[in-house]
Amino acid sequence: MTIKLYVDFGGYSAIEKGNLIIPRDNILNKKDFDSVEIGDVVDVYSKRGKFLGRGFKNPREVRIMTLRKEELDENYIKEKIIKANEYRLKLGFKDTYRMVYTQSDWLNGLVIDKYNDIATVQIFNYGIEKMKDVVVETLQNLGIDSIYEKSSGRNRKRAGLPEVEGILAGEKTETIIQEGNAKFKVTFDGQKTGFFLDQRENRLELERFIKEGDRVLDVCCYTGGFSVHAAIRGAEVVGVDLSKKALKLAEENMELNNIPKDKYEFIEGNAFKVMEEFIEDGKNFDVVILDPPAFAQSKKSLKSAMRGYHMLNRLGAKLADRLLVTCSCSQPVEPDAFKALVIDACLKAKKWAKIIKYGSQSPDHPITSKGTEYLKCLFLSVEEI
Repeated sequence: MTIKLYVDFGGYSAIEKGNLIIPRDNILNKKDFDSVEIGDVVDVYSKRGKFLGRGFKNPREVRIMTLRKEELDENYIKEKIIKANEYRLKLGFKDTYRMVYTQSDWLNGLVIDKYNDIATVQIFNYGIEKMKDVVVETLQNLGIDSIYEKSSGRNRKRAGLPEVEGILAGEKTETIIQEGNAKFKVTFDGQKTGFFLDQRENRLELERFIKEGDRVLDVCCYTGGFSVHAAIRGAEVVGVDLSKKALKLAEENMELNNIPKDKYEFIEGNAFKVMEEFIEDGKNFDVVILDPPAFAQSKKSLKSAMRGYHMLNRLGAKLADRLLVTCSCSQPVEPDAFKALVIDACLKAKKWAKIIKYGSQSPDHPITSKGTEYLKCLFLSVEEI
């Protein structure tokens, strides 16, 4: 018999608004929650007895998998992965894309990225982890040769699960992917899953604004995603990142795209300090790109994150002569709040900014609720006041 858990969200159902992660703190009958084995199926009800959803228990939360009373078995996992992949194929994705995006694909706590014939898997749900073999078998049946797991980070900790990393099937750990006219070497021993697929549309959009001979500053460049797209359009690029390993791969990506070595430079260092030094030295760039890691992992860190974003954008705006491209992947940062922050930071930098393009995450990262929308990318025309 499936255990019934009753939740209270202060007068409204967060589940009905698309939030499918239920913290233990919101569960009224905590003793029943604690009595359930980790990874077991539970049903979630409102405090008035309305059925809200069915999911798996994790140490500190319940992850809702379905809003129906259906079996959460191996067939469920297999069918949802296949359906998620078919959805991307219908959108026109072919070789490289996010195949499964957690709750947006009714696989709450599972993320799968496909890079040609390699897939990376992230699991944040113990119920899915218990059926990991099904995930691997399904991917192999879909033509994936090698599967690499990188289950780590805040979502893993939030679920109360240990970090896991390693090869689940096959032997390949790197490949070359194509993105528009650009090529990228992708490896699976770096940050997250080797390459940020969510920025695909924004990287391609950047090419529209690059002119031959532009000086481009790419801050938090990681493995050179934006840098390569700027360089193949004829720009001279300076990239900045803290990770020596990422910068080495960024250089390899430049070489892969036949970019002359005198057309790019990568600097290992703190983004804030490097930008401050550039300002002190009187340097400027036609285009400045800011793509930092998430400053806010939760609402608790939102205030300090906003200060960090403001400072970063103020420095970026000072260095930008024509175009500022600025991003935030912090889910707690609201899109309108980010726009207002960036405009204010530009004003503080004595720059008049006009938003000419607003980008979000690539459509293979479908937004189905507030909790699944996180990436903001602004393209701003800037000029001195």
